[in-house]
Amino acid sequence: MDTFKILKTAIEMRKPISYKYNKEGRAIGIRYGNPHAIFLSSADNVNIDIWKTGGVKSDDKPIPDWKVYTIKHMDEITILEDQPDFPIADGYKPNSPKYARALAK
Repeated sequence: MDTFKILKTAIEMRKPISYKYNKEGRAIGIRYGNPHAIFLSSADNVNIDIWKTGGVKSDDKPIPDWKVYTIKHMDEITILEDQPDFPIADGYKPNSPKYARALAK
């Protein structure tokens, strides 16, 4: 299954994921989070909003926190099907203009 399909499935199932984000300048390692929406950015990148709950990080922001990732840099994604369904995180606004070009939410 390709990256987009895995992430879309996790959103539909409301299941957390583990993943790696392989972009220059970012911490190497496994991250954990709850994917909420996939959308096209104003630059036409396919991005995902994830409520990050754990794993490595590239900044000093506390976890949990919202993160936006470009999905072309994500790999080794696993849907954590044995985990409980995640609740919708505070601050998620499905009707936000940000999601005018949503691909999954």
